[in-house]
Amino acid sequence: MSSPSQGSGDRRHWVVIETGANQAYVFASNKQAVNVGASELIYQAGTAWVRDAIGMINVGRVDPVVDIVVVASGKALLLADDAETGRAVIRAVTHRALEEAPGLEIWGTVDPDPAVEADLGARLGQAYRRQAAWRSRRPSALLRHPTLPFTRPCHYSGQPSTAMGFEGDTTYPRAAKVDAAWRRRDAGRDRMAGQLGDSAVVRADTMADGVSNAGWVAVMHADGNGIGGVFRSIAEAYTGREFLDRLGEFSVALDEVTVAALRFAVGQVDERRGWLLPLVVGGDDVTVVMDARPAFEVTATFVERFARTAADHPVISRVLADVGQPGLTACAGIAYVKPHYPFSEAYELAEQLCTSAKQIKRIDPRCGAVDFHVLHDSIGQPLDRIRSSLTVADGGGAELRLWPGPVVIGEAEEGGEAAARHITLLRAAVEELGKRSGEEDPPVLSRSALHRLRQALLAGRTEAERARDQVAVWASDPAAAGAFLTRHLLLRAPSGGDGGQGRARSRGVRDRQVWFSRILGAIDLIDMATGTAPHAGHSPGRSRETGWRRDG
Repeated sequence: MSSPSQGSGDRRHWVVIETGANQAYVFASNKQAVNVGASELIYQAGTAWVRDAIGMINVGRVDPVVDIVVVASGKALLLADDAETGRAVIRAVTHRALEEAPGLEIWGTVDPDPAVEADLGARLGQAYRRQAAWRSRRPSALLRHPTLPFTRPCHYSGQPSTAMGFEGDTTYPRAAKVDAAWRRRDAGRDRMAGQLGDSAVVRADTMADGVSNAGWVAVMHADGNGIGGVFRSIAEAYTGREFLDRLGEFSVALDEVTVAALRFAVGQVDERRGWLLPLVVGGDDVTVVMDARPAFEVTATFVERFARTAADHPVISRVLADVGQPGLTACAGIAYVKPHYPFSEAYELAEQLCTSAKQIKRIDPRCGAVDFHVLHDSIGQPLDRIRSSLTVADGGGAELRLWPGPVVIGEAEEGGEAAARHITLLRAAVEELGKRSGEEDPPVLSRSALHRLRQALLAGRTEAERARDQVAVWASDPAAAGAFLTRHLLLRAPSGGDGGQGRARSRGVRDRQVWFSRILGAIDLIDMATGTAPHAGHSPGRSRETGWRRDG
């Protein structure tokens, strides 16, 4: 970020450049190498391409005629001395996109009304509105390339092919945007590996093989909470040069916090190589594919570290204090799938789980959250349909929900719903169930007891209570088993809240009595942490199984 050279009497034009339909562009193919390359093209479009275009315009000038306020992945905010100069930057960037990233939607708008220091925030808002109005009037980029009867389809996306490319020893037809992304995959991989740790990230020459795994992989999508509101508040809290400085600094700081938090979480995994493939790491957005074994702890650590790193960052802490926001938090969704499950569907599920986790904002906005689901079905379904089958109607209009999410991370208010769903309680359940049978301190429940509880939970709360009493009596230590089941089998959500359903609820539904259970979620996490091993086997807290260390 450069410092805009605007004097108090100058009038300059806002220039907004943004890529559009980013998720559709990145995840248009199930080929993860293509996803990495497409993500890199979006990153370059908002950073290097914009800087190069400005450099060509400013060359030979004593005072720059275009200044950078924000450059980030897929987005740039600039100030130009005149509207035509701003349009020249847009022409250079969009022309380069046509050549190097065909199929990428990229939009540029110049606000025709120049701004002075006193109204920079208001004029930027108007530039955004012009950008949105312009985009709404343009047809989709998909209409530019109708598939004709004689066109050979791309092997990876089904779109019209324009090139042939090798994968291994075989050549396949590729669409223009797939071919462009394929050629950028190594650069994208190397950039993100430099940020997160080279040994953890899949090597470029083995990217086609995917991440190392033990039968399951995890697709994780994370997003910051209320970040858009913070950017809007910056425009209201600052004016003039201070507004420009804080806007640019906060954008840079947000990216630094996200990368630092993810790097710390990744660094907690020992003695494992090639277990991670980052696809999107920028701003407050993260999408990665990883070995399922350490996935939950990596994600939980990222969410916890994001909030802590943001609180310690001088720029972010100063801006948040000025706009009256207590802190930054993040939420994440984890979709556990088999290695060859269609990636686009796994990503969609992870995104829905992240949205579900964001319900924590209504329960306790100081906390982050994680939601997860292990997909045993071969056919993908929306999350609400998946969870409708895991919701058991009970007497008097009550509901029993058989998943523990959203799992809350942070300092939750004591006695509230966030505290009842806190990650420490889920970890305790996992630890007790995941002990080895041959150890001096055996697991609190046997596999047959867990099977009995699973069947009972599907039948409703009354049957689950009956099974709880039976299982406790059969256990080798009835007192310990009884106490464990009291803590984790059937729990009432204190506020009768949404509990991660992720959809609007009427007053009657909000007031409904809601119960949930940690047992099935804990079993799923043990299964994932041990790969294809049975859930009564290894403990997921031990470094020899997951490579995870908890001394950070």
